This record gives sequence, structure tokens and C-alpha cells, in this order.
Amino acid sequence: MKKTLLLLLVLNLSLVTAQDHINLPTKAELESLITENNIPALGIGTIENGEIAHSFVIGNLKENIPAPDNAIFDTASITKSITTWLTLKLVNEGLFDLDEPLHPYWVDPDVAKDPFHKLLTARYILGHQSGFKNWRYMNEDGLLAFDFEPGTKVQYSGEGFEYLKEALVRKFNMPFEVMVEKWVFGPFKMKDSHVIWNESIDASRLTIAHNQKMEPYPFDIEERKTASAADNFMTTVQDLSLFGKNIMERNGVSENVFNQMVDPKSVVRGGVAFGLGWIVFENLAGGEYALLNAGSDKGVNAIVLLLPKSKRGLIALTNGDNGRKVVMQLIGKTLDVGPEILGRF
Repeated sequence: MKKTLLLLLVLNLSLVTAQDHINLPTKAELESLITENNIPALGIGTIENGEIAHSFVIGNLKENIPAPDNAIFDTASITKSITTWLTLKLVNEGLFDLDEPLHPYWVDPDVAKDPFHKLLTARYILGHQSGFKNWRYMNEDGLLAFDFEPGTKVQYSGEGFEYLKEALVRKFNMPFEVMVEKWVFGPFKMKDSHVIWNESIDASRLTIAHNQKMEPYPFDIEERKTASAADNFMTTVQDLSLFGKNIMERNGVSENVFNQMVDPKSVVRGGVAFGLGWIVFENLAGGEYALLNAGSDKGVNAIVLLLPKSKRGLIALTNGDNGRKVVMQLIGKTLDVGPEILGRF
């Protein structure tokens, strides 16, 4: 009987260890993966037991120039999670309310005559319930417009985040990049993170985005001299891993504010919903849930995937058009709940 109990205890401990572990491929396997998919560079970060376990980069910045572990990647829409945390920090400090109307601070001229603009709040925007298309250029006339009453439906929108940025900038009379540095990058010690191009950025460490033929895309510095709340966030694997670690530690916000972020109110389909600024995958094996944000632009594919209950995380940054394939494979291969998450895409 004692041997049986001992065996069960060992088995249980091994199961816990397996669940807390991220089964990362070897660097040689990762190099083969990016070579097969014509991706110059891949940045990998992992969080295990609440601590950063891996943070490295393989491949090249551009042709014949190896990428250092502190290479700077564009992360596209992962910017939205930065904007979300900034907003929640302001809420946590009693400086802002998720449900206060935004129109006293900002009204976009395109929607000034539409009464729906008075219904816009940060909660609706962060939960992708603003009523806007992803970008205004998708409308036939190129103007911002409501597709539905805010708060009544779910529709992914970068325009919503830009709208929120304009309101925050005016309410606090502070440039967006200064706000992000003060409430997010500074407290988290993210020293290599930027929402705007500036002269302090070490351009020699910048990964250049590439197409499927391994040809580089132009890098438009002028476009990045205006801060975005929805796109163009530049960072390193180490910094983004620090961000994920601090998020799971609820560093800087109360339990109540954190729970509002992960509450899956904006339902997309079964088991998949938007919380505030994150996609939430509910009811995963072992009682786990996942927070996911992905970024995708020309030559840019990136993910941050957090498992708050087991304190694990996977960060993957790429500078190639085929990066999505690699990122999806990593989710499926490295995490016990990975196949379950992929099955809901």
C-alpha cells in the first residue's frame, strides 16, 4: 500500500511539472523551422512559474547580419495590449473610469453628427464593441462611421483604440508616448520598448520585415514618428516577456481591475471572447484559461500568450510574412493546451 501511495505521489508530481513546463524546441529545430518558412529571424520568450525562463533570438536582422538577443521587432497589434494596460493603470489610480463617456475629451469630426459618439467609452473600445470597422479606409468614403450602436455587437477595431488614444491625450494633456512610458514601460523596466520612433532607438538592432521571398519591405520612419495606440509598437523579446510576467503578477492594478480585463464579455464564439484588450480562451484543460494577443502586418507576425493560472507564457516575434505559420506551430507544440487553443481559431 505504501509503495502504491508513493507511486501515485510521484506520478502526480510529474503531472504538475509537465503542466508547468513549456516544451520548447531546440535552437537547431527552431532554425530549421524559420529556414523552411523563409523567415529571417525569430524571437522566443517563455515564462514558467512566473519567471522568464527563455529569451533569445535566432536568425538574421537582414541578409548576412545575425540578430542579437536584444533585436528590436515590430509587434503590430500587440500595441493594443500596451494601450489596455495604460488605461487600466489610470483606472486603478482613480484617474479615469472605464465607463465614462469619451465625448467631453474627443469627438472625431467624421462622427460628430452621429449621436452614437456620445455612447463611446473605454470599456466598449477595449472590448472591441466600438461599432467601428478595423480602419476607416475600409468604408467606401474613407470616413470613420458607426456600423452599429456601441456596446451591442463585437467587431475588431484599431480605429477604436486610436479614438481612445485621442481622448486620453486630451484628458491628461500629455503625449501618448509619454503616458505609456510613465505608466507602463517605466514601471515594468521595459527599456527597449517604443510606441514612437525616436533617436534613442538603436537602429542597428532593428529587424527588417520581409516578404515570403525573403525580400525586405521598406521601413517607414516618418510613419512611426506619430504614436499609435493600435499598431507599430517596437520592442525586444526580453521586454515583451517582462510585460507578460508583470501582467500575470497583476503588477500595478487591483484584483478587481485585473478581473475586468480578463472577463470574457465580448463573445466571438464558443470558448473565445474578448476581455479588455485581449482574446480570452475559457475553460481549457486543467481549469486553465488563456490571454492572447497577436500582431500581423506586412512582414510582421507576433504573439503573446499568457496562462495566468499556471503562470506560464509564450512570446514569439518574427520578421517574415510566413511568421504566422511558425507562431501557430509553436503554440501547438510547446503548450499542453496549445492544440485546444488552435482548435478554436
